[in-house]
Amino acid sequence: MAPMTLLTALVPGALCAAALGRAWPDGIDGQVRCIDEGSRALGLAFCGPPRPDEARDPDSVAAGLVATPGALPVLGVVPGPLSDELLSKNHRRGGNLACSSADRDVQDLLDDASDAAVDRIRSLGVCGVRRAAVVEEAAASWAGDQAAAEAHRPLLNAAAHLRIDLVLVASGLDDVESLGYDRWVSEMGCSPGLGYLTAEAFDSAAALERGLDRIRAAGEPEEVVTAPLAGSVSPGLVRQAARALAQVVARP
Repeated sequence: MAPMTLLTALVPGALCAAALGRAWPDGIDGQVRCIDEGSRALGLAFCGPPRPDEARDPDSVAAGLVATPGALPVLGVVPGPLSDELLSKNHRRGGNLACSSADRDVQDLLDDASDAAVDRIRSLGVCGVRRAAVVEEAAASWAGDQAAAEAHRPLLNAAAHLRIDLVLVASGLDDVESLGYDRWVSEMGCSPGLGYLTAEAFDSAAALERGLDRIRAAGEPEEVVTAPLAGSVSPGLVRQAARALAQVVARP
């Protein structure tokens, strides 16, 4: 018998609340309970702290989840240094990062984004989190593959020092492997043992089935990681994905 495939979905706290039929609570204790119970109700392999726009103190929620007896393992989320913020700043001033990557101002922005990601990894380590997803949603072509890899290297070094396992969740990157992660998922492919579901796979039951079919065609991964999902996603679709992946399949 083949082992089941685990679902690691990057969900906001609001989706955990929706899975329980509750409103998203204000207090830290309530948010910890909501994420703990909601993640299990969704059938997930990990739970995660709320997003910064959902809670005044996401780190306290993360620490509370780590300390909760019987809770799922906690997966932190770290925005990658090739960030939407960096791109939007450049668009506002009408620049072209691909043409101005030697500019000190652009390099400073990239360094700042990398430093911010490292700070986030360190904060998660202080909370007791031992695994994190680095979410990279911007294309690397504007910076060049070498600059992109250099921006990610401090994240890998910090995680190794803190003994935090990282998984890169990337979209739009042509050369994911060059960033140096042992475990990664993307629309272009995944590292051995992993599968990937895009956010669009949760638009409908039909879209989800197409995504699951692609995963089945590629083999039987140990774990499937999703792109970050919106709070408006149907909890039923997340549960459907978890159940489908958890089915034990008899080998011939």
